[in-house]
Amino acid sequence: MKKLSGKIVLVDDHPYEKDFLKMALEELNIYADLEFFLSPETALDYLRETRDHIFLIISDMNMPKMNGLDFKKVIDSDERLRVKSVPFIFSSSGATKSQLKEAYEYRLQGYFLKPQDVKDMAKQLELIIRYWIVSVRPDSEELGRQHSVFKL
Repeated sequence: MKKLSGKIVLVDDHPYEKDFLKMALEELNIYADLEFFLSPETALDYLRETRDHIFLIISDMNMPKMNGLDFKKVIDSDERLRVKSVPFIFSSSGATKSQLKEAYEYRLQGYFLKPQDVKDMAKQLELIIRYWIVSVRPDSEELGRQHSVFKL
């Protein structure tokens, strides 16, 4: 099993999404530390306090109280969170044109529609993970080298 360098943070108001993500990772034979939050507010508390390396934030768009876009706006407005340059994507069951336009105005790195089964989720997740493995971020320890045990 391959180990992903850094944690995946999943924010979704549906608890089964955590299990769905875990099954997709297992399908890919990837082990990743996963932090799951039912609300953006609790995810923000974690992100502000943790010293853990975060590989990727996956957020639902439509959640009660604070939606995913407002969550992204708070991250962008918080200097300590913004400079971490953590990739942020939406995984949602739908999107309007206006939601997409506004999301990309806030430096969103991707908006993906939630797949209906584990195999499709695994395919989508593999593309996302492979992209971010080779992408160099300001917090990368060694610029020009991959920060993961993955071999492409």
